[in-house]
Amino acid sequence: MILFIFEGKNDEPRLYKTLKELFHFELPEEEILHYFCNNIFSLYNTIMSYSDVENENNPFEDIDIINVLKEDAFANHKKCEGLDKIKHSYEVSEIFLFFDYDIKPIDTFNKLSIEEQNERISMLLSFFNSTAISTERAGIKLFINYPMIESYRYFKRPLPDENYKDYTVNVFIDGAFKKKVNEFSDDKNTKFLCYDLNKSDELKKSKDEERADIIKQNWLFIKEMNLKKANFICTDSYSFPESKEIISQQNILDNQIEKYVNRRKEIAILNAFPLFWFEYIDETKLLT
Repeated sequence: MILFIFEGKNDEPRLYKTLKELFHFELPEEEILHYFCNNIFSLYNTIMSYSDVENENNPFEDIDIINVLKEDAFANHKKCEGLDKIKHSYEVSEIFLFFDYDIKPIDTFNKLSIEEQNERISMLLSFFNSTAISTERAGIKLFINYPMIESYRYFKRPLPDENYKDYTVNVFIDGAFKKKVNEFSDDKNTKFLCYDLNKSDELKKSKDEERADIIKQNWLFIKEMNLKKANFICTDSYSFPESKEIISQQNILDNQIEKYVNRRKEIAILNAFPLFWFEYIDETKLLT
């Protein structure tokens, strides 16, 4: 089994399922989608509540993320959203998580400095960065949207938008990013990039081949823009990355912090789905 853990249950499944459908991704095993329905710091707190705090080097070392999510869902009266199909953790060979950066200023509800928040995200990236698959533990990878999932439509027409490499927002923009995207973008919804879902969470596939071709081309443009942008963040070159290691999630975070957050209190806009596509589906192949 391959487990996908999404922060939300609106845009994420539509984007992923459309991407898989149009480009004929054939996963080697059954896929399961789970919706955490909370932010990355809630994920951190949930995992920490099950961690070994005495293990200073790696408090997450013995965490079984699947059992943690099941217990969290039960404790908070949330739906398991597919986790009930997993009887034993060893049935899962790979886990992919998609969460937003979601940095917040210090206020009544948040007592953590920006440095402390970044440290927690970095700890999660360290934990969710295992590609080694064994019979006992799954390969596991966290992908981050900057600043939020809505980054997939922060651009101007026509595509590709060559100014995309320079698009940034205030690091503390939080939920206001959704409004900013709606004001900035030429596309006001997801229809340019994905199909809708029915009540059973299945794609409402279109028989309109012309529309399918347009959506596929939009995906290719957005993939190109985000791969080049990730490489620009990490190497200052707006070009295709030579390898997936150059634009690793940790490398992107480190350079976001150094070049944008610390210097300008900004974050460079970047979407995680094209990076997952490049790293997992394409492996080390470049866009063709």
